Amino acid sequence: MAKQIYYLPRGSRVLVTGANGFIGSNVVHSLLELGFKVRGTVRSAKPWLDKMFREKFGQDAYESVVLANFEDVDTLVEVMDGVSGVAHVASDVSFSSNPEEVVPWVVRAVHNVLEAASRQCDIQRVVMTSSSIAALFPEPNKEGIVVREDSWNDEAIKQAYNPDAPQHMKGLFTYAASKTEGEKAAWKWMEENQPDFQFNTVLPDFTIGRILHDEISGSTMGWVRGLTKGNVSPFGSFVPQYYCDVIDIARLHAAALLDPNTVSRRLFGFAAPVNLTDMITVIRKLRPNNTLIPDTPVNEGHDLSEVIPATEAEKLLREFCGREGWTSLEESIAQGIEGH
Repeated sequence: MAKQIYYLPRGSRVLVTGANGFIGSNVVHSLLELGFKVRGTVRSAKPWLDKMFREKFGQDAYESVVLANFEDVDTLVEVMDGVSGVAHVASDVSFSSNPEEVVPWVVRAVHNVLEAASRQCDIQRVVMTSSSIAALFPEPNKEGIVVREDSWNDEAIKQAYNPDAPQHMKGLFTYAASKTEGEKAAWKWMEENQPDFQFNTVLPDFTIGRILHDEISGSTMGWVRGLTKGNVSPFGSFVPQYYCDVIDIARLHAAALLDPNTVSRRLFGFAAPVNLTDMITVIRKLRPNNTLIPDTPVNEGHDLSEVIPATEAEKLLREFCGREGWTSLEESIAQGIEGH
């Protein structure tokens, strides 16, 4: 990044929840690259994570703290001691079909993180990882869909609690409802409580790109990596949508924490529409001798929606992060399948 004025004190410590996840680990990496110190929460000890970041950025750059859940505000207050910003990346990714198990937990965790942050006077910014699915369900080949910064996926909430919803979709509906309700709850909490810190959210779409360690499954990039071995099964419920590179998403989190001009914004990580054919085509180009790569599906279509706030997010990548814009699909997949 170019020499910038940062909203948080240079070299101060930032808390990142879910630090061993695909997006969380990349958020940690981006903040460490910028010279910040990071405390990461993990559900159980992950010595490999500390080792990876300390070997690259120095012994005092990164520390993990075990946090089994987000139920206790006092514990969260302790975990936030001495930090200037919080990136709340962790979420429930169980894809349970029971919304009663998932949605209230996610909302409670959001409330507790914000409440704890409000009790620590050093905290100046909080950013939360939401999801594209909090704004809309992708509908391939449907014209006229326009996504704005105030778009919400109310349909997700309805479907999650709909007893007649198709069984194979219930996990996705529950996840979508948890992301929608979680982000809505955060903005409502901010409005009602008016804390001293500022708040932004990041909404990643289908995220791909580098996986920092073999212990990290890589979430959706794990699906794409599986295509090199002929495994297409994770894409059973995939519909054409937008993609975004994980480093771009990490940098948007950094900008949401550090850019003085980004306040009370939803940053949309939507680079360009993608379908399974596009991904398979790129992998064939990158691995021309691999005979395991599956055939492309027939007539799957494309996401035709217009995502207006994505332009603002790309502008932030250029002007604040010093990037040329969104990372291309080929570059992102190449980084994600390196060594595979």
